[in-house]
Amino acid sequence: MKTDWYKTSFIYQIYPFSFKDSNNDGVGDIEGIISKLDYIKDLGIDAIWFSPLYDSPNHDYGYDIRDYKKISPLFGTMDDFKRLIEECHNRNIKVIMDMVINHTSSEHKWFKEAIKNPKSKYRDYYIFRKGIRTRSGKLKPPTNYQSSFTGSAWENVEGTDDFYLHIFNKYQPDLNFENEELRNEITDIFNYYFELGVDGFRLDVFNLYSKLYPFKNDNRIIAFPRGGKFFIDGPRIHEFLKEFNSKSFSKYDSFIVGESYTPNEDDLLKYIDKRENELDAIFDFSINKSDSLLGLKYLPKRFNLKQFKKGLFKGQTRDTNYYWNTLVLENHDLPRSISSFGLDQNVSRYIRSTFLSTIVFLGLGTVFIYQGEEIGMTNMDKTPLNEFKDPTTHMVYNLMRKLHFSNKKALKLINIGARDHARTPMSFNDKANAGFNESHITWMKVCDNYKEVNVEKDLSSNKSIYRFYQYLINLKKNSQTLTFGLTKEYSHSNNKVIAYTRSKDNETYLIIGNFSNKRIKYHIPKKLRDINFELVFDNYDKINKSDNYLILDKYEALVLMDKKDIKKEYSYGALLYKVDNGKILYLIEHMTLGHTSIPKGHIEENETILECVKREIKEELNLDIEVDMTRSHKITYSPSDGIIKDVVFYTAKPTSDNIITQKEEVLDYEWVELDECLKKITHDSDKEVIMDLSKYIMEKENIV
Repeated sequence: MKTDWYKTSFIYQIYPFSFKDSNNDGVGDIEGIISKLDYIKDLGIDAIWFSPLYDSPNHDYGYDIRDYKKISPLFGTMDDFKRLIEECHNRNIKVIMDMVINHTSSEHKWFKEAIKNPKSKYRDYYIFRKGIRTRSGKLKPPTNYQSSFTGSAWENVEGTDDFYLHIFNKYQPDLNFENEELRNEITDIFNYYFELGVDGFRLDVFNLYSKLYPFKNDNRIIAFPRGGKFFIDGPRIHEFLKEFNSKSFSKYDSFIVGESYTPNEDDLLKYIDKRENELDAIFDFSINKSDSLLGLKYLPKRFNLKQFKKGLFKGQTRDTNYYWNTLVLENHDLPRSISSFGLDQNVSRYIRSTFLSTIVFLGLGTVFIYQGEEIGMTNMDKTPLNEFKDPTTHMVYNLMRKLHFSNKKALKLINIGARDHARTPMSFNDKANAGFNESHITWMKVCDNYKEVNVEKDLSSNKSIYRFYQYLINLKKNSQTLTFGLTKEYSHSNNKVIAYTRSKDNETYLIIGNFSNKRIKYHIPKKLRDINFELVFDNYDKINKSDNYLILDKYEALVLMDKKDIKKEYSYGALLYKVDNGKILYLIEHMTLGHTSIPKGHIEENETILECVKREIKEELNLDIEVDMTRSHKITYSPSDGIIKDVVFYTAKPTSDNIITQKEEVLDYEWVELDECLKKITHDSDKEVIMDLSKYIMEKENIV
């Protein structure tokens, strides 16, 4: 039976090449991973996501798979992998595999047969098209689509007029998901690993599976990538995901998280809508657009805190009954976080790391932690081109040179944005090769500062980032509020401070961070001033607070908590409705149904409770309402702490006739009939109230 275990989990990503080398051949391996599982478990980790372990020629370091049912000899054997699963499960750590099925390696047996024999069934496993001959006889690609690795997305089959599509590099030919037999082969691969004991998958660039046919040139003036409208969020993508879910994912207690390639918002929501039976969650890298153009780290820009906030909170405001969020600072494709986001590199690593982890990880969603992040690993120092291993780095450098960037400028930009920064060997100690192995060989250089930044030194420090991560993980795991509570952002227009609350039942956490390298005064939002907050922690181990403001040091992050006094609360609920063609339609939006608490401090001077309710709904939903208290309905509700409190429900009818137009501009509303409304309510007591109020509304509106 499929459960939501991932919602309370912290997930650690391992990049196998760089984690731990047990046999001193210079490359990380499965035996090395097993030797460090206790280190990972002690951090508080519940699952590990492994970047590809499969057999591969490594043109893209594992993301070009040659054999899906074979482990790369660099890392070990299939028996080693089975033992890895067993050792993880013995520690109550779940196993998540990286699954790369948009494309295979050009050395995969399917592709080799497709090239060898054009009449083979495997030819249709890939996407081949005839090139175009010009009048002069020159052979051109079928369309003008561009590869993400620069250059054409089409590669000519030598000696023919045929081309095959590769959205990434030429060694990664795209698969043709229109072919049902291919999809069955992929389903079999999923189920093969599930039967071995794997608990989930991360789907690499999943929203490229479906293409839009027939292919035509992409003649948009501005298009990134060129041709993207023909291969991003294609017309059958939801069908394909539902098929994999039905035949595989849903049959196991799995977690399926997708890495998407610039999806549009409508498709994004559908991918993760629980009612659609596609994915459980996707990664959202919107915060990375705050310090780089289009999120491309090679194209840095001045850090924009408002953009960071928008990216961080966007996924936290959706209805958690249907959508789940992920929280990510780092992965194998991104430079190190404490070397990013415009952070002052002269401020200590401890402050930068604890600041970022606090403001991000205490939000709503499953947290992913990348290897080395928990000890504050940084980017490499300035590195010459020949020491970068990632082919993308070299392709970007070459492209910049073709665009007449100077050698100095091109090197500067790749030193800022290279994926290689995340792929340096894990630093375990200050000995040779940072404890990654005991040999003079490493597949790529260790990070320059490994003598200062390593596990042993961090654990022995009074300012241990690892210990702070342990504390933060434990705090969130043991709090229903920090795990499932509502997120509300404050001070969005403030260009130095990030602030938000997490609230559930009678408990509220307030998280505040100074996203600047200056000491500042922050005025606490008016709504929060009368709440009796107490300090949970501060990454400076102190707090400078008056009644109405805080003095925040550079990159200071603090967490405050208030357990509300029931006697100081006024509780209300709203049932918004309208009449359309003789039917009552109810407005479903997660802030308006059920019971909500108004702390006493929210009620302004000389304001009645009723006026406060109207103002709160105006602020939250941008709706002007008239409230009918002639039919108030009082019930009792028992929150998790067992205390009984009264809740008053009332009917609230929108006054604006253009509510439909208004709603589209503000929030994602949905008007539904009573039966659909009841399906969306989880508490039986709420359903009873809605049923009772519905009878009253029918009488009032003369509806039979």
